[in-house]
Amino acid sequence: MRKFYLFVLALALSALAPAVQAQTVLNNTVVFVRFADEAATGPGAVFQTYTAEHYDSLFNASSPTYNSVYNYFRQASYRKLDWRSRLLPASEGGKVMSYRAKMERGYYQERSSINPTGYPKGDATAMEARRHALIKEIVGYLDKHLPEGYQVDANGDGIVDNLTIVLSGTSAVGNTHLLWPQRSNYILGGNIQGKRVVSFLMVFDESNGFNLGAASTYIPLNTGVLCHEMSHNLGTYDLYHGTKDGLNPVGVWDLMSNNQLIAQHMTAYTKWRYCHWLDSIPLISKPGTYTLNPIGGNTDENVAYKIQPVGHREYFVIEYRRKEGFDASLPESGLIIYRVNPDLTGGNLGYNGTTRLDEQYIFRPGGTPTSDGDLSRAAFSADNGRTAFGGSAAQRPFYSDGSEANFAIANISAVGPVMTFELLPSAHRIVLDQTTVNLAGRAQSGATIKVSSDGAWRASGIPAWLTLSQTEGNKGDTQLVLAAQSANTTQDPRTADIIFTDKANPSVTATLHVTQSCQTKANVILYEDWENTSNPNGWTVQNSDNRGWDLTRTLQTNRGLYRSYEGTHAATLIEAWDDTHEEQTLISPVFAQGTTLEFWSRTTSANKNPKGNPQFYNVEVSSDGGTTWAQVFNCLTDYPLDADGKSQSGKYVKLTIDLSAHLSDNMRIRFHAYDTGGAGLSYYWNIDNLTITGLPTGITRLPQTPPSSGKVYTLDGRLVSPTRPHLPAGAYIIGGRKVVKK
Repeated sequence: MRKFYLFVLALALSALAPAVQAQTVLNNTVVFVRFADEAATGPGAVFQTYTAEHYDSLFNASSPTYNSVYNYFRQASYRKLDWRSRLLPASEGGKVMSYRAKMERGYYQERSSINPTGYPKGDATAMEARRHALIKEIVGYLDKHLPEGYQVDANGDGIVDNLTIVLSGTSAVGNTHLLWPQRSNYILGGNIQGKRVVSFLMVFDESNGFNLGAASTYIPLNTGVLCHEMSHNLGTYDLYHGTKDGLNPVGVWDLMSNNQLIAQHMTAYTKWRYCHWLDSIPLISKPGTYTLNPIGGNTDENVAYKIQPVGHREYFVIEYRRKEGFDASLPESGLIIYRVNPDLTGGNLGYNGTTRLDEQYIFRPGGTPTSDGDLSRAAFSADNGRTAFGGSAAQRPFYSDGSEANFAIANISAVGPVMTFELLPSAHRIVLDQTTVNLAGRAQSGATIKVSSDGAWRASGIPAWLTLSQTEGNKGDTQLVLAAQSANTTQDPRTADIIFTDKANPSVTATLHVTQSCQTKANVILYEDWENTSNPNGWTVQNSDNRGWDLTRTLQTNRGLYRSYEGTHAATLIEAWDDTHEEQTLISPVFAQGTTLEFWSRTTSANKNPKGNPQFYNVEVSSDGGTTWAQVFNCLTDYPLDADGKSQSGKYVKLTIDLSAHLSDNMRIRFHAYDTGGAGLSYYWNIDNLTITGLPTGITRLPQTPPSSGKVYTLDGRLVSPTRPHLPAGAYIIGGRKVVKK
């Protein structure tokens, strides 16, 4: 990404572990580039600040104490990654040589009275066009001038391992400019040695950003910025917020957040999930004392533990960070404890506190969901007096929604070759993934419930009209199926409270409130809950790509994007976040004379329409079988509001839509989502328990005779007099419509 937080910290490195055989080999192609108006030699020549030896050492030095890109990835990966760099063009006489671009420096800067050749200020399209034209030019040069025998694709996946472009001089002073340090995707496409270039890293010879804390002191090229950006090609994401909300979830504790002049380590979670340098992060639940090795040490064993209290997908990681080696820039040594939301991917960029949360969050004094606290004091150790977390301690763990997590650690040791801590026993809890279930009025309507418990449990209070797949269970997670044994033919909904009780401690309970609605008396023309994934009713999915409507995904009630109102399935539109236009449509089968559409809807699109990429989520009806469509509901303007006047985003609400203005014998409805800015859809949409009803007729099945103005039927389907004047008073079907003669 093109955003950096850089701080000058010149710190010495301690000895690295002895090298062992690398498991993965990658090559980093480094090319030095000057602009058309810059000289390579003589007065005013560029690339004179540093020698070729300096750069070769910055990238490739392998002596144990050197702050190099090669050493960083060797140690951070536990000797699993060998990443070498080739500097081009070849140096001459110890001096850096460079490729001369076709355009002058001013061409890549904003236009002004003294720079008439620049791109218009604020014109992002023009800026991107010039950026990628420059990259295309450099790619073409490399394709023709690579040294014989050098391979840009060391791992053989058909993609250039990494392309680093070192531009002459200093960068701009803000990330809105073209000449700013960045890692970007290469959208024009191109090849070097027949290998695809999919991204590039652009940095600068003399400076890369500036340090606001030191009177705008320029920051030299360093391992922090290089390793951060190169790590994106390993699959990592940025861990800072992309907005100025004053919140810093990770800060200096991970390279993918606030990188330093000396590249610091990533968290164990980043190394495990995205870099695949750790085989696992062991889950611990048994009370006792545990030992941690430093994450930057010689071994990948016991460098982190995972704690996951019952009843929640989010979990917590404990690891030991020691202020030495590549972690020498950290504020202090000690244990750090952080929360992980495993249902998120993509780091913390885009956080908004509601629909987009943090993937990783490090606990620190004073930190809350809305207050940043002091990240410099995040470490726990006996040396700083912070020896407990959770339980009765002053600082306690919390989930993304601010609720407290049920675990505690204590007796955290002093800093040393290893650190220890004690996991304390936790009070028993029973947690249900949902506390309210709404069942349809028909027999065998059902839902899936997950019970999470610290001990054995039993269920009670189940009425005769309900069944539960099991009434007792053990510690851990148990998936249950709840089903109505009969239809509710009464005039009122019927309810039940099912009580889950801890066998060892009867005071520990959880209550599930179940409601079954009345069986509808209306003429149900079409009902759909999408529980039958074979799609017997014949719904049609028309997606512009593979990220649209899905009828077969098994939904988990505790996950953000995928959630059913009832049962295990719903029609789901998946948010895409792709840089391409999307138009995703779900179309019903044909039905006749439908007057009312009812369904349960859950979406984050309500009342949201980004200016840069207008998006629409509509319900439409057709009276001609799908040839033409009329909009009958717009999520942006028609979605119901709560008591505070806010959109009911992200939770199920019942929507009722009048179709009577569009009656015909050839009707369809469709759910239509599309964007007009070409950047894809940003919001999900779940639809469940859909019902289309018409006026009651008393007819279970009409003859399949084409409607005719001369044929009249009774309500029980008998053909009667062909002319209306001779009919006695009563109700009839004429031309497929109900008519009353008085």
